[in-house]
Order: sequence, then structure tokens, then C-alpha cells
Amino acid sequence: MNRIKHKALFQMDSFNKLDIKTDSTISIIKEALTLGIKAYVSNPNDLTLTQNNAFVSFREVTLINSKFSFSKQKNSTITKFDYFFIRQDPPFDLKYLTNCYLLELHQKFNKNPRFINDPGGIKNFTEKICPIYFNSLMPKTLVTSDEKIFKETLSKKKTLILKTLYNKGGEGVIKVEKNDKNSLSKFKELISKYKVPVVIQDFVSKVSDGDKRVILIEGEPVGLINRVPKIGQYKANLHLGGKAEISVLTKKEQEICKKIKPFLLEKKLIFVGIDLIDEKLSEINVTSPTGIVQIKELTGVNVARILWSKLLKG
Repeated sequence: MNRIKHKALFQMDSFNKLDIKTDSTISIIKEALTLGIKAYVSNPNDLTLTQNNAFVSFREVTLINSKFSFSKQKNSTITKFDYFFIRQDPPFDLKYLTNCYLLELHQKFNKNPRFINDPGGIKNFTEKICPIYFNSLMPKTLVTSDEKIFKETLSKKKTLILKTLYNKGGEGVIKVEKNDKNSLSKFKELISKYKVPVVIQDFVSKVSDGDKRVILIEGEPVGLINRVPKIGQYKANLHLGGKAEISVLTKKEQEICKKIKPFLLEKKLIFVGIDLIDEKLSEINVTSPTGIVQIKELTGVNVARILWSKLLKG
């Protein structure tokens, strides 16, 4: 691939909060630098909207002898960048939402930059909301703050999974049992702590066989791993002790990808990670999907290279 002098800005969490070896955003930055693309980083707090134009404070990133180096901070309109990656991690709170609003306003009046992912798409279709548009592909799901509805639902099921709406990495995800006298208090505690309705979902017992993370670029699956939880656990997140394994998509899982592709393209959700448990859609990660380092280590598939290849083709 020719070395093309493009500029990419990554709005992200601070480097010192990330695991340099396993973080997906850092992997994408490294690939950009390898391809001769200039990379810059900023924090959501560095963004300013002036009427119809967004400005940002940023630093250029270089990689010398496998170590990152950062330039002095500079300021510019974001129109100076070709690509703008929205990669800060949830929680998707008012701060995150406002950042998306500001970028969306800029987008209405300016052609540059190209957003990955589209701020309007992120704003409207967060991780646990988005898959409900495809509820026939999911475990039975409802969203409520109503204690009566929770009790009625639990009375008909042996086990349920409760999820708060706007967090990440398994935070605010708990399993409740019909015969557990504390189940209602656990539901109420989630409502009280996170101040939003709770996702109530049928528990899929085959999560013990794994939770597949599939990366889709422009709606097409390009790489995946199966994350297997520890024995006796139901959360397969790698940072919680889940083990990554090589896997493939079943025919039914391939159909799930095909069904959601037109939606992702329409909403300009270019870089997405979906979660599949027992051939059912669990989540659609549109903020800062992860797993590409583990995919490369296990399968040799360089998702970051594929992403850049598609972006540079326009």
C-alpha cells in the first residue's frame, strides 16, 4: 500500500489509562503510523464548538523505537483532519452525549473530517439500545424501571440477566435467580445507582461455551474471537478473566451479520463489535469496540490494517 499523507485524530482516553499492549485504539494508531498516516490525539474535554465549527486541542503522536512520543499541544479546527475517531470508553453519560451533539453540529456545516463512528449514530444507537432494533435475533429482552414488571418477569423465569444501559466491560451486569429473595433488592440497587431503566434479558446458559466478539467493518465481519468465562462465571469479558479462543461464525451467525449490515451502513457505523451468545445477538458496540489485538494474536487477522485499507479507499 502506498504511503498516503492523511491526518487522523483520535478522541480517546489518556494513554496512561490504557494497556498499551492490548488496547484496540492504540493498535489502530500504530497501524496508521506504519502506513505513513499522521496520527493525533485529543480528549473529549479538548473540544470547543464555535457557532458551526468545532475546534480541538491536540498532540501529534509518533512512534520511535517502539515508544510513543507526543508533540506540544496545538489548536485547530477539526476540518484540518481527514479522519476523526471517536474512541473514548463509556460510560455513555451526559458528558459523552454532549460531545456527540457538538460533533454532530459541526458535521452539519462541514464536510471534513470523516467520523469513525458517526456521532449521530453513536448518540442514537448505544450498545444495549441498538440490538433491540433486531429483537427477533436476541434473547427475550425488555427495558424498565418498574418493580412490578420485574417481579412478574422473574416469576416466569428461573434466571434473568440485568444490565444497566450505558456502561461497559460487564459493569452493572448481574444475574438474578427466581429463588433468590434478594433479587428485587438487586434490581432496585441498579436503578438507584445508575439512575436509568434496566435491561432485563433471558439468561442464556450456553454463555459457558463462550461469548463471541465479532468485528464488523462497513457491515462485514472481518475477525472474531470466542471469549469463554471462568468456570462458574457468566461474564466473559477478557479483563474479568475470560479466555480468548479461536472461533468461526456459524451459518446462523453469518445471517445475523447480513441482517444488521444495511442498518449499520445507513447509520454510518463503520467500525462495530457485536457480541453473540448461543447464536443470539447480545450487544452492538458502536462507541469503542475492542478485541482486535487478541484477534490478531490468535488468528493473524490484522483488523486495524483492514480498517485502514477500507478507509483509504474512500
